[in-house]
Amino acid sequence: MDCVKKGTEIKRFTEGNLTSHLIRFAIPVLLSHLMMVLLNTVDMIVVGQRLGEAGTSAVSIGGSVAMFLNAFIGGFASAVQVIIAIKIGAGKQKQISKFVSTVCGFVLATAVTSIAVMLPLTDLMLSLLNTPSEAYAGAYEYALICIVGIIPIYFYHIISAVFRGLGDSKHPFIFIFIACSLNIVLDIVFVLFLDMGVGGAAIATVIAQLVSVALSVTVLIKKRDAFDLTIKANDLFKWDKNELSRFIKLAIPMAINNSAIQIAGMVINSMTNDFGVTVSAFAGIRANIATTVDLILGSVAAAGAMIIGQNIAAGKLNRVNGTLIRVGAITLSASAALIILFLLFPISIFGIFTKEGAVLDLVYPYLPILIFSLVNAGLRPVTRSLIDGSGNKRINLIVALLDAIVGRIGLAVVFGVLLKQGYMGLWLGTTLAELIPIIIGVIFYFVSVRKNLRKKEL
Repeated sequence: MDCVKKGTEIKRFTEGNLTSHLIRFAIPVLLSHLMMVLLNTVDMIVVGQRLGEAGTSAVSIGGSVAMFLNAFIGGFASAVQVIIAIKIGAGKQKQISKFVSTVCGFVLATAVTSIAVMLPLTDLMLSLLNTPSEAYAGAYEYALICIVGIIPIYFYHIISAVFRGLGDSKHPFIFIFIACSLNIVLDIVFVLFLDMGVGGAAIATVIAQLVSVALSVTVLIKKRDAFDLTIKANDLFKWDKNELSRFIKLAIPMAINNSAIQIAGMVINSMTNDFGVTVSAFAGIRANIATTVDLILGSVAAAGAMIIGQNIAAGKLNRVNGTLIRVGAITLSASAALIILFLLFPISIFGIFTKEGAVLDLVYPYLPILIFSLVNAGLRPVTRSLIDGSGNKRINLIVALLDAIVGRIGLAVVFGVLLKQGYMGLWLGTTLAELIPIIIGVIFYFVSVRKNLRKKEL
């Protein structure tokens, strides 16, 4: 076992105050997630204000294709972060350089493959999503541009995960803050002044992400000594078989988990789009709000996963339990605050995205489902931080299959189609499915994590 050298910026969470560790790590992650939401939200707001509900629908549907790719690479990024945390907790940080170079090379190959596979399928995917005719051209243009620009988006996620895995959550926030600021400026220029429409919003997003990833790579190279990294450009093409194998075994279930949830969302959106452009526009706003809430509370889960990963590797059950308690206290408090806001100002919040009266008429019927979803959102980060931090590939795969495929799609069909509750039934079924990973996480803790860590302590 090797120890973290003095003078390095690698952070250990196996010692010290848990609350301080959690908050200090989570705040920059939260701000980063808010910036990522703002990247997507700005597109929807600017285009929606300029082109109306057809523009909002186009960004929503076209963006869902890009979000699928983001969800896929997000699973890879989670695996990177967790594996690095486990190596640090187990005192094996000397293996990190070889792991990072292997993963970066593999991700580059994956990004190129994703472009080659997704480009010919763009039209088919939009057809399967039942894209309204009024929004089809814009959705196609948005999706196509985002797919072409997927390489910088992939690498932003991976490089940020490396920083976070090493205990640095501040730099990823700086990178995405710069990207978001640039995206806002470019959105205004391309969409409002140059009248480039939906395509202009997509180009703005890709350019912003390109600048962000260039900055992140530059900083990582400059800080390689502080992080005790020894990586050269040609190392990207020298993959270590053992590191790649371990990464793939965890990354694939995590990617399937994220992607399956995204696919389930796309299937449900396809069913929702059958109800016309007004419902489609509302569905896009609903999805954007849900993503925003998930990313906000997910920042605490990400911080919790980092701390739990190190402490599980170090065999410290008390610190795992303490982290779970703190994660729950924070996310449930935030969930309660969000519920109060939506109960008091529902029209004002949804009105940020659109001024269309027909779209806003759907807010109050949807409100009870939204409140239920916010309760789930407060509970999910607790079990999510445990499952992700454990690095257990099997439990991630189980969650992916039961949550997304069986739960979200199955229950949406039951309530929306079989019980004839329409689009509200689709959204209710999705919300009920959110309970599945919570239940699985509780069972996983008592059956596996608590039991195994107690044995290590004896």
